[in-house]
Amino acid sequence: MDNLGDAIKLMFAKHFIDVGACPQCGARLYVPRPKPDIGGACPTCGYIDSNKHVKRTDEDWTLEAHKNDQINYFTSNSILPSLNMMSNQFGNMKMTPELNNVVGVAKGIAGRMARPNHRVIHSLFTGSSGRGKTHTAISIINEVWRLTNYQYKFIFIDYPLFVSMQQQAINDKEAQKLLDRVMNQVRKGADCVVIDDLGTEPQMANNWNSSKFNEIMRYREDKDVIITTNLAAESIADKYNDQTMSRLRKFAKGNFIKFEETIPDYRKAM
Repeated sequence: MDNLGDAIKLMFAKHFIDVGACPQCGARLYVPRPKPDIGGACPTCGYIDSNKHVKRTDEDWTLEAHKNDQINYFTSNSILPSLNMMSNQFGNMKMTPELNNVVGVAKGIAGRMARPNHRVIHSLFTGSSGRGKTHTAISIINEVWRLTNYQYKFIFIDYPLFVSMQQQAINDKEAQKLLDRVMNQVRKGADCVVIDDLGTEPQMANNWNSSKFNEIMRYREDKDVIITTNLAAESIADKYNDQTMSRLRKFAKGNFIKFEETIPDYRKAM
């Protein structure tokens, strides 16, 4: 046995059985070996499969396969601070009266995105930190998956983490492989790219951060994109460039959401 990690894995395997992928976050579901017929539980996000005893049809298994495919694609090609955030849905938002209009617009975006051959959607969420922008963006992902029976490819890019990884990639081949894979899917694989926290990334002397966002928007000019930012819309052109803002506006009509200051701090509300 090579290390303590191997010992822990061996001990875990003696007591639990891996029963597949978690439909909520993509990690693994486990059941105790003495009770293999109960619903599996996910130690990563806390999901519990309450439908273990329900007889599943061929359609159920097809949906499960699609779900696993999309979650595996998402987790393999995204840059996320935590998988736990993928449990965010419209149904578990900490609702306040000020969020009612936001949620209504966001559900409309999800509904249109789920339609085959829909008009391209460029969605921009602006507002101060803690107003629920990220929760709303992930809720759209989960809602589109639900409406399309998991037939829609999303990737998620935490932009500050994405920029920081560029520095790491100088001496880390695995980090560089991930960055290359993400950009390849931005370019030609993903149906929708979610860019989170644009404008809060660390500043780099070579302006890699702004040039990379401009590159992303060139690739996504005629494809779906959702962007969350603390910046006011007019500040994006100043920080990046006018051409990029022009690309973003191209399909932005009806898809812009401003998270007003009157919305309570979402994190404190939770």
